Parts: sequence; structure tokens; C-alpha cells
Amino acid sequence: MKVFLSYALSLAGLGFIAAAVAGAMLVNLSYVGARFNMINMLRQSANKAELMCKTAKLTFYQPLGEAMKIAAMAQTTDLKILAMSTLPTYDANCQMVTMHWKKLFGRGKKGAALVIGGLAAAIAVKTSPVLHIIVVVIAAVAAIWFMVTKSENERSLVRARAEILPEVDRAFAEGRYVRYG
Repeated sequence: MKVFLSYALSLAGLGFIAAAVAGAMLVNLSYVGARFNMINMLRQSANKAELMCKTAKLTFYQPLGEAMKIAAMAQTTDLKILAMSTLPTYDANCQMVTMHWKKLFGRGKKGAALVIGGLAAAIAVKTSPVLHIIVVVIAAVAAIWFMVTKSENERSLVRARAEILPEVDRAFAEGRYVRYG
């Protein structure tokens, strides 16, 4: 029974880690290419840029899209007023993105605890820990990838605030956004 429990713990932990990694893969967006696309779209049509922001939820596109909504509601071309309205909106929506990453990180931590518990149970029962060690190695590789991706996502939020958000303000100040209705 204890042998089965050790295997169940390790495999359940691997499942939690796989769920966290899969969630991270779904919202992983390369900043360099996405920044180029967004700035290019803002210079061509701010309306299309706003639609593009809706395609990549839980990335830096989401706060940009919300900032564009607020800029459109401001109905002004004054750059200072636009900056004063889009900056807090962007920062507030960055909180939602970071909360999603914290949720994924929590799943990963639960998975790591289960994998370590499974390995400890296998050693305590004196069963062959080969499968458990393989699961621990897979979990360690997944954890390293996840941490790199998480830090890359957080860095992209900061970089988008400094590089793309002023371009959003300029697009609205120069009248490249067409208000319908």
C-alpha cells in the first residue's frame, strides 16, 4: 500500500507540474516579435491594435488593450491626459497577469511537494526509487523552464510599460484611433 502511495504521490505531483507548465505555455509570448507587431499596428491602425490585444489574454497585450479602452473613453488628444489615464490602467491590469502567474506557480509548488513526498515515501518503504528519481529530474527541468518563462513574462510587462505604452498614447494623441458610434 505504501509503495502504491509513493507512486501515486510522484505521478500526481508530475500532473500538477504538467498543468502549471501547460498553462505557462499557453500564455507565453515572445516580447521582441510581439512588440514589433504591436508598434507596427499602432502606427497603422490603433483600432486593429486594440483588436490584436484581445487575442493574447494574460500577456502584456491584455493591459495594453485595457489602456487603449480607457484612452478611447477619454476622448481627448492631449498627451498628458492620455498618459495620466493609461498608465494607472496598465498598472492595474498588470496585476491580473501577475496573479495568473502566481496561480500557476502555486500549482507548480504543490506538484514539487508531491514529487518530493513521493520520493521520500519510496525511500522510506525501501522500494526502487528509479521512477521517482526520473520524475524528480523531469520536475526540476520543468521548474527551471517555468521560472525562466515567468521572469521573462514579468520583464515583458515592465518593458511594455516603458516602450509600448507611450506609443499607445501617441497613437491616440495623433488621432490614429477612429471612434465608432
